[in-house]
Amino acid sequence: MSSAAKESENKFPFILIHHPLPPLTGMIHARGPKLAGGALFSFQTIVSQCYPFIALYFYSSSDIEDKADVDMLNTVFIVLASSWCACVVAFLRVTNIDFWHTFWSTATGWQFTVDSYNKSDDPETKMLTIFENHHSFTESIKDEVITYMHANWAEWERTQPAWFTPKFIASVGDEFIPGRALQQLNEAAAGGVREKLQATTLSSMKEIIITLSTADLIR
Repeated sequence: MSSAAKESENKFPFILIHHPLPPLTGMIHARGPKLAGGALFSFQTIVSQCYPFIALYFYSSSDIEDKADVDMLNTVFIVLASSWCACVVAFLRVTNIDFWHTFWSTATGWQFTVDSYNKSDDPETKMLTIFENHHSFTESIKDEVITYMHANWAEWERTQPAWFTPKFIASVGDEFIPGRALQQLNEAAAGGVREKLQATTLSSMKEIIITLSTADLIR
């Protein structure tokens, strides 16, 4: 396996663990725009704050002997929930009000990604938006992206902007690179085939999840 492919694979366990944590733990400062939209994230976060009280209800009505003081637990949960609400208010006070709408926006991850690409005139922002996200997010504008990249690739090769790195080029599919430039990359590579980052597919996601679950690595 190439070093680029290994790097792509090594990031995936972090993604699997990181994405569920913010809504389940109330860490709204760690929220990202991908996967769950703002409205769903906020709903999940609020529901997760109710879980301790639901668990306490079933605990108090169970037949367990030598129970802990239910009233004390209820008081602790109320204090923790109130503290979380205070932290949320404090967080919103120090953030830009222009972004508050993202917490109830129903835009999906792919809609956000496409919108970010279309609204930007900066090549770096456009390219990182396309190639640092799953390809399914931008499938609807793939032809547009190919046309844009073919028109600008020679200029990027000439000026070598800071973001136009070997790592970035390895993340780009062959169809996005003009024919002559692709040929040159292949000829310069060992074995006559340029190094490419392997795209994460649904099947590879399933394999990683099963492997992690079987090995009990997620604790």
